[in-house]
Amino acid sequence: GKFFSWSCAHAAAPELSALLARSMDFKGQFWCERFFQVLVVLFGLAGFAVGYMKQDFRVTFQFLSAGGGISAVICLPDWPWWNRNPVSWIPYDSEEEEEEEEEEPAKPKKEKNKEKKKKSQKAQ
Repeated sequence: GKFFSWSCAHAAAPELSALLARSMDFKGQFWCERFFQVLVVLFGLAGFAVGYMKQDFRVTFQFLSAGGGISAVICLPDWPWWNRNPVSWIPYDSEEEEEEEEEEPAKPKKEKNKEKKKKSQKAQ
């Protein structure tokens, strides 16, 4: 058997399992990226100012590292606040595609493409 499975994780911690199963929506991706950029730039500027005043590059690097670490904790996991605008996809109907293939199995692709162009021109 497997050492680890999602059903085992769900039984142990359903909240953690639900958190890991999510996917970030598009607006969440945008705001996550923007937040990451702003946070790193702010820590970089603050680190530069403090490092310049102390004349120590290590302080600047520590500020940048702290900004990167904090932004990683906030932006890398798929937190619920990044999933406020879920995408509703159009359902895929595979039956239509199968019917077209059954009707015209012997025609080459070029002829099928020509017929599709003719149909779209007629529709216009």
